[in-house]
Amino acid sequence: MIKILFDHSIFLHQKLGGISRYIVKLNSTLNKKNYFSKIYSPITINDFLIASKSNKSYFIYLKKIPLFCTKIFYFINNFLTLVYYFLIKPKLIHISYYNNFYNYFKIPYIMTVYDLTHEITDRHTQKFDKKKLLLNSKKIFCISKNTKKDLMKIYKVKSKKIKVVYLGVEQNIFSKKTKKKYILFVGSRSKYKNFDNLLIAFSRSQYLKKNYKLIAFGGTKFTSNEIELMKNLNLNKKVIFINGDDNKLKHYYMNASLFVFPSINEGFGLPILEAMRFGCPVACSNINVFREVAQNSCVYFKPKNVDNIKNVIERVLKSFSLRKKLTKKGFLQIKKFSWERCASETHKEYLKLLN
Repeated sequence: MIKILFDHSIFLHQKLGGISRYIVKLNSTLNKKNYFSKIYSPITINDFLIASKSNKSYFIYLKKIPLFCTKIFYFINNFLTLVYYFLIKPKLIHISYYNNFYNYFKIPYIMTVYDLTHEITDRHTQKFDKKKLLLNSKKIFCISKNTKKDLMKIYKVKSKKIKVVYLGVEQNIFSKKTKKKYILFVGSRSKYKNFDNLLIAFSRSQYLKKNYKLIAFGGTKFTSNEIELMKNLNLNKKVIFINGDDNKLKHYYMNASLFVFPSINEGFGLPILEAMRFGCPVACSNINVFREVAQNSCVYFKPKNVDNIKNVIERVLKSFSLRKKLTKKGFLQIKKFSWERCASETHKEYLKLLN
């Protein structure tokens, strides 16, 4: 039996999110094959890990980490991971996120790169430690061809060292004929997520303001700057923040009239596939990675052109036939992205490294 260890790095960093979901799903699917695959995160804040029924180890679950304790907890997790590594002696360790700890100990590892958003939006964020971590990795998985291209360009990683393995989505689909009058945005609202432009686009449409609300699901509560912007745009009662678990998110996907994803940069765009799975039509930015993932199963807009965002959203919402067409295309598109396929392609690369 092949032993694979997934480390703690993302599970002390992310409470919910696409990266931790990917590691949990990959671990769960690999365990159904001939693997002893385990996530080891002694201290964690991650809700996906806690909810997972797959092979895992954690000792302490915290709802959040006080800022002054972050480095201490990382040190504890790193030390215990090192001890655990020598105890179980896995064939490979798959690190879940950037962690300089592996630059100082000669433990063979592989890693997954999700995106290079920070490097692209701010060229000064490129770090020597990160480059060293990438170059010392035995293999690097990228979650899209677009991320691979960025990795080769920014960090000069050779193509033969990189394998593109797409993320997956659950294959059981849901559909609801009667949709409620709201537009859905999901996830954090960092600058590159372009939420402000979505707000401005919404505010410029009398049709949208009269007939729809905008729901922002997940991330943190609205910041003072966001509240001020909504006030200036007269959107206070039209934009609603909601948080919750996957079951609650499922409800909002199923009932939304439209899912909108206006990001300027992403590594993959998993919420696009999640929306499609629940029968929700999608409008998103015309960036390369979204076209790679969604292809012709959604409508696209120019993320920096507010009027174009507005016009595209209006066009979809005013056409029942277009929404129905997008829903059908979405159900077909998600068949290309399963967790089983993700695990099988990862499994093949593990074997190549071990042989």
